[in-house]
Amino acid sequence: MGMSLLTLAVSVPALKPPACNHGIQAEDCTKASPFQVGIFYCALYMIAVGTGGTKPNISTMGADQFDDFEPKEKAHKLSFFNWWMFAIFFGNLFSSTFLVYIQDNVGWTLGYGIPTVGLVISVVVFLVGTPFYRHKLPSGSPITSVAQILVAVRKWKVPVPNYPKELYELSLEYYADKSKLKIDHTTPHL
Repeated sequence: MGMSLLTLAVSVPALKPPACNHGIQAEDCTKASPFQVGIFYCALYMIAVGTGGTKPNISTMGADQFDDFEPKEKAHKLSFFNWWMFAIFFGNLFSSTFLVYIQDNVGWTLGYGIPTVGLVISVVVFLVGTPFYRHKLPSGSPITSVAQILVAVRKWKVPVPNYPKELYELSLEYYADKSKLKIDHTTPHL
């Protein structure tokens, strides 16, 4: 919605100030009305809220699509993140070069219209694929996890045994049954 509103804000004559002719000083050009400025900032804030809501969740949702206990899927997970980062960097390159060229030489409408159409296509692809996604339900209470961290911080200075076998650890079968990964013991000194 934010990108659509931003595209409209640079396209619809009622939502943008009139163009400033060449040779006229910027101070002498017609300023944007409060309504036009409000629409522009509303679009920017909608984009910011939408980005803030999706950015932290996209990588975790992508990671949920792969089973870490299957070696083939674990390899696919690494490949997914490689291609994901490549797509992000390519998108940045595309927007910093091609779209800037379009905005400068063709117009703002097309310059903002292209990423808006791309965003609409990506939302449609996401929604079409929704029935095929793996949805991992949350396990355990977040309060318990926070409490465990607080207890670990409280025990920061407790001496660690020299032999890992003296530590209390659950069996490997427990971790396999719960589909959890065991965190290996690390020694505090090298």
